Amino acid sequence: MQKKSFLFVTLILIAFAQFPSACKTKKAPVAEIALNAPEAEEAEEADMEWLRKLLAGETEDEQASEKKERPVYNPSATLLTDIIHTELHVSFDIPNAHLFGKATIEAKPFFYASDSLILDAKGFDIHEVAIVGSKNIKSPLKYKYDSKQIRIGLDKQYKRDERFKVYIDYTAKPDELNEKGSAAITAAKGLYFIDPKDEDPEKPTQIWTQGETEANSCWFPTFDKPNEKMHHDLHITVEDKYKTLSNGLLVSSKKNKDGTRTDHWKMDMPNTPYLVMMAIGEFAVVKEKWRNILVDYYVEAEYAPYAKNIFGNTPEMLEFFSKILGVDYPWQKYSQVVVRDYVSGAMENTSSSLFGEFMHQTPKEMLDGDYEDVIAHELFHQWFGDLVTCESWANLPLNESFATYSEYLWKEHKYGRDEADLHSMRAFDAYKAEYAQKKVNLIRYDYGDKEDMFDRHSYQKGGIILHMLRKYLGDEAFFTGLKVYLNDNRFQPVEVHHLRLAYEKVTGEDLNWFFNQWFLDQGHPIIDFEYTYDNGKISLNTKQTQNLNKTPIFRIPVDIAFYLENGKTRIERVVIDKIEQSFEIGNFDSGHQRVLPDPEQAIVADWRQDLTIEQQMIRFNRARNFRDKIDAVRAMESAQDEKQVRDALKKAMNDSFWFIRQEAIRTFNSGNELALAEMQATLINLAKNDAKPAVRASAISKLSDLYNDDASLFALYESALKDSSENVNASALNSLYRSNPEKAVSIIERLESNASNGMLSTIATIYSASSTPGKWKFLKDAYARVKEPNEKYMFIQMLGVYTLTQDEAVRDEALPVFRNIAAKESAWWLRLAGIQVLSEMAGFYEEKAENAQFEAETLRSNGSGEEASRLEKDAADLTAKSRYIIGLIQDIAANEKDPTLLRLLRMGGN
Repeated sequence: MQKKSFLFVTLILIAFAQFPSACKTKKAPVAEIALNAPEAEEAEEADMEWLRKLLAGETEDEQASEKKERPVYNPSATLLTDIIHTELHVSFDIPNAHLFGKATIEAKPFFYASDSLILDAKGFDIHEVAIVGSKNIKSPLKYKYDSKQIRIGLDKQYKRDERFKVYIDYTAKPDELNEKGSAAITAAKGLYFIDPKDEDPEKPTQIWTQGETEANSCWFPTFDKPNEKMHHDLHITVEDKYKTLSNGLLVSSKKNKDGTRTDHWKMDMPNTPYLVMMAIGEFAVVKEKWRNILVDYYVEAEYAPYAKNIFGNTPEMLEFFSKILGVDYPWQKYSQVVVRDYVSGAMENTSSSLFGEFMHQTPKEMLDGDYEDVIAHELFHQWFGDLVTCESWANLPLNESFATYSEYLWKEHKYGRDEADLHSMRAFDAYKAEYAQKKVNLIRYDYGDKEDMFDRHSYQKGGIILHMLRKYLGDEAFFTGLKVYLNDNRFQPVEVHHLRLAYEKVTGEDLNWFFNQWFLDQGHPIIDFEYTYDNGKISLNTKQTQNLNKTPIFRIPVDIAFYLENGKTRIERVVIDKIEQSFEIGNFDSGHQRVLPDPEQAIVADWRQDLTIEQQMIRFNRARNFRDKIDAVRAMESAQDEKQVRDALKKAMNDSFWFIRQEAIRTFNSGNELALAEMQATLINLAKNDAKPAVRASAISKLSDLYNDDASLFALYESALKDSSENVNASALNSLYRSNPEKAVSIIERLESNASNGMLSTIATIYSASSTPGKWKFLKDAYARVKEPNEKYMFIQMLGVYTLTQDEAVRDEALPVFRNIAAKESAWWLRLAGIQVLSEMAGFYEEKAENAQFEAETLRSNGSGEEASRLEKDAADLTAKSRYIIGLIQDIAANEKDPTLLRLLRMGGN
């Protein structure tokens, strides 16, 4: 029986699914959007129906049939004043989460003479505003303040070549703000105090900032727009036990008589306000150098021995990016700091990138995957975003697309083309999943909210478009264009046309056609591709089948590969620029085996080509790159009763690239007894001996799927618990549980005390699925150790499931834990998870109450009054408990400040 509490959870989950994942390596995703297959097919069928009508001349003129409103245009901010320099002196009341600030802002009118200054300053207590005259004498100024902006009347009218200094004494109180975050950056209060009252023994006290998009004005007064640039000095006074970090260089550190210390950080190069940062905590600092530039890693002391494992490729990245761009790393130093409870994934503050605690990894954990993508992403931002900054949030892809593409460049350089192409394939898949639900331009001036720009279009789609541009222009032209773009716009805000003009300057080609369709329009081409062979000639037929009401007819210069029977490959380029086209290519003296559009798979397009299984086999054996080979492997999933296909899968399981091996394992699913007998030895060998942990883990899982009745495999699973990889350990645990649940639980219990962070979710899943009693304390303590945000979200859900299968004593102990999560967790989606569990608990008691009441009424009608009275009392107690929990949710909602979560709570009716 569904009640309000269950409905609430359903509504929350539906709403939650609408939020896009940033999938940035930079901004951590809230939740992966699952592409619903029926929904995708329905959209595809609608597009095909639209195309049929278009070709038949049956479509209506939308402009005539529907009056459309003019779209909103979000311009770059108008600069009335140019801030030249900001000097900040800050100290803190940490327990109350207050910053005491003294700001001296040197500025001048941007062009027109002015007698006023308007600054963004959110939620301040303003104590003094003054003009700073000669000999630093301050004279009071009149001002108006509305808690968002401070409007200051200057002492006279200043011309554009006249500078002035304004002094502001203020208190910032970020915890009292109610600023809206986004799916990618989940809060917007600018300044964050972590465990300020030192109440959590598992968490250090820290202070850090997050300025993007316009949140730094929550802790210092400024013009908080991306097209402003300034120099700045930051004087930070803290207890002497704390380390500090900011932009630029530490030029002095002075101990004060009261036991505090004041650090002076100087940024003497132009910087954008949202990129100003500070981080304060008891960090260990591990130092390296690149050329003569300091490269520092700020981590918690526990991870200091591993800092060079985590960040150690940074000097090589600095060298690689500097050389490939032809522009050396532009800043005075490069620091990277890991903080607790970060509201995003990572942030490219100029010269000082900041990362969430997921970066803290041991070497064992790094065997299964590190975060080099994130490190490369934030570092590349030091050129694209920091040195050259988007002038408006509509142009955000000029920051994020390049940072995302850097991940490809680094993988290609360090690990080879296959790793890079795998990354690109995943980016394309992530973008298409979002496109099924959200169709927008890459550069979009009509966004509803600037936070909407942080999506898979700005990140993943933008990255693969840049790769496509590289393949079209060639490496030399592509990277020369980037060098021109960076040098011509150094320390300047830019819009997309600056990038186009840089490439036109290099190549001499008008590239409006490329930028118009890929940056300034939406979607991607969907192309039906067919060919016929006749008397030495091949005829190619293409049809663009995307919905042209929403996307353009694309111009696509594309290479076509002809795989010849003599083992050679012929490449011809054609230009597809119409809905339907035919091309004739001649002089095929040798027979052909296959014709493939876009053999480099660089075009951001869906190619639809019907291939027989024989052609797929040729495709696999003649594949020129990873993308082509992986598509062929996946096509074998439906024809595994054929021996040639199984032989090809065996070959794929021995491929040189680990992901091909892993995908071949996943693809094998034959129920044929002969096939199963043939493949078992291969899978066992991979499970034991493959060099890649992910492949070993996949082989173990596949063995468990296909041979679960084979008791001899239990020893293999048990042995895999000693593997160096946590992924392999986790796969072995799951396989043990599927094979022999009772024995597996006893083994897991022996592993509890030494379980690594990576194993916690697996153990929790098994305990939750098996309802193993007596594991609440272990699971509660394990949650405190989980670092990755999405994993924490799922862990909360598992804790909730487990709790509802246990006795009342466990539920009583769990209730305040979930209340604390719902009220105090750092990210709104984690608080949401806590609320979801509380709501489920309320529904659990409500349903039990109704069942008890129904049973009582049945007994009373049968004359069993005494037992009925007992059950009626139980029903009343259960109802009271349900209402108590609902009251907790309502109290939590009343104190919640995040606008996104508040909206979801209102949708749920609480």
